Amino acid sequence: MANQNQWQAWIHVKWKPGAPDTAWQAWKNSEWVKGVWSTTGAWDCSIWIDVANWDELEKFVWKEVRTNEWVERTETNWAKQWWAAPERRASA
Repeated sequence: MANQNQWQAWIHVKWKPGAPDTAWQAWKNSEWVKGVWSTTGAWDCSIWIDVANWDELEKFVWKEVRTNEWVERTETNWAKQWWAAPERRASA
């Protein structure tokens, strides 16, 4: 189970025209990033992060994502886990 103090967030990114295929690599070594995906639809990229609090989320979005020269706009969705069901074992 994830630490209940952790916030899970998904940042959806729209690239500016001409963005290189490697523009997302700016976040490759971030301690908060759990994964990055190319996506279809209204957004070009989704970033999954795990942060301790709202301040870290805001810092990541405004200082790590929005400062990337290829980012046109973003949308953020977050969730803070309060509890989780215990692990369930599959029946044989």
